[in-house]
Amino acid sequence: MLDSYSERYVDARAKFLGIARTANAPVKSVIHPTLGRDGEELAMDFATFGDPQAEKCLLLVSGTHGQEGYAGSAIQIDFLRDLQIPDGVKVVALHGLNPWGFSYLSRTDDLNIDVNRNFLDFTTPLPSNPIYVDAHPLVCPDDWLDERPSASELAATLVGRHGMGPALSALTGGQFDEPTGLNFGGRAPAWSNRMVTEHLPPLLASSKKVAFVEWHTGLGEFGELCYICMHPPQSDAYERVCSWIGEDGKASFSAAFEGDGLLPTYNGLFSSWLPNAAPLAEWAGLVVEVGTFDNPTVWDALRTDRWLKFGRGVSSRTREELRRVVIEGLYPSSSDWRRNAITGGRSVQKRLLSGLLEW
Repeated sequence: MLDSYSERYVDARAKFLGIARTANAPVKSVIHPTLGRDGEELAMDFATFGDPQAEKCLLLVSGTHGQEGYAGSAIQIDFLRDLQIPDGVKVVALHGLNPWGFSYLSRTDDLNIDVNRNFLDFTTPLPSNPIYVDAHPLVCPDDWLDERPSASELAATLVGRHGMGPALSALTGGQFDEPTGLNFGGRAPAWSNRMVTEHLPPLLASSKKVAFVEWHTGLGEFGELCYICMHPPQSDAYERVCSWIGEDGKASFSAAFEGDGLLPTYNGLFSSWLPNAAPLAEWAGLVVEVGTFDNPTVWDALRTDRWLKFGRGVSSRTREELRRVVIEGLYPSSSDWRRNAITGGRSVQKRLLSGLLEW
């Protein structure tokens, strides 16, 4: 089970490609224009298991946020290793939507674009986020000292000024004004956006029904799954997903947020764009987070990740110590956490495959 995990992108990719090779699954590799932190080739890899012309497809996605790709990759690999593909179904596994962040242990891509805030229409005016612009100097200070305002203190200040809903959306929903800030959605389609838009649709061309899961880490209780369904409530797709994950799963998203279940308003989510990859097909799917630590701890890990790229001042810790904080916050080293992630991931993907077969 634990051998599905890796500590370097080059190893995670090799394991994924090895699984595909053993299964004789065709692979489409889209090479990134830069090299990885170990000088390795970076790529967005698509592997198709089963009949490529099947009309039912289970789509598995990892690595939208780079350093979260290690858990998503392991969950994919564990599931695919001995999978027997039923007739009439194919499984398309997208490994490393953001390979640069995967390799460099960062949430964003090489231009600091949060890929999961980049899937929106750039021909129209971009959403404004004045609360974030005002808070940016506090959220992303030049100096990274132990006595800096904590994530909890910053959040409390913004909630006091603006209310829980607006503050939560401002801090997590995406912003398009500060290129060196958190959750920067970019000002044009990122490499990941352009490449998946070009290369995923041909793989889904025969699909009439698509079930999908996109893997993330961070939200939720330690080692437990948190389900996020972006389909409109009461829609057929929403109800179908809820029937697959059950009532406990249905309630898990709002429970992961503090503040009476208020949810942020997100911009540019990959999962919201996904049905465009096969617009004639029916879609039902969700994002699944494997919980790590409390929200302020995770947010501080993301702020640390940003400081390692753009901080111009001094720090109370070495860069290597700070990088470990970032990784541990989103990819815990705990064996129990990793076992729970694999076990939960295996269950979710099996339930979606069963649901797809019955659909």
